[in-house]
Amino acid sequence: MSLIQLVYVSRLRGDESVLKSIHSHAVRNNTAHTITGMLLYTNKRFLQVLEGDSKVVHATFAQIKVDSRHEHVTLLLEQKIEAHYFQHWNMGFRHLLDEELASFPAYAAYFEDDFSHFKAQPQIALEILKILGGY
Repeated sequence: MSLIQLVYVSRLRGDESVLKSIHSHAVRNNTAHTITGMLLYTNKRFLQVLEGDSKVVHATFAQIKVDSRHEHVTLLLEQKIEAHYFQHWNMGFRHLLDEELASFPAYAAYFEDDFSHFKAQPQIALEILKILGGY
């Protein structure tokens, strides 16, 4: 089995009433397929890391890319890993409020509309997930 870590960003299409269903679907799917990870949401933007078997993670990411609740899905990082980093969560979730994000000014620019800061520095996405995700 080849373990990978895949990180992407996307924008929420629609309103926040779907957040609970997105998270519960991710928990069910990830538990069934031994995927771990973290989903961070703030200001209509998602930042997520998925970890697991390469084939299963790619299949999950393919489903996310066609999910009508996501738009502008952008792959930031994909790398082989020796072990799950987010092993304690089949899918951790944090809804970060604007005032909480303001407490981390070094990270706020990464959640702009075009995700250009993430594209320029994709490795910082894992740092943000670890720190802001509360890991």
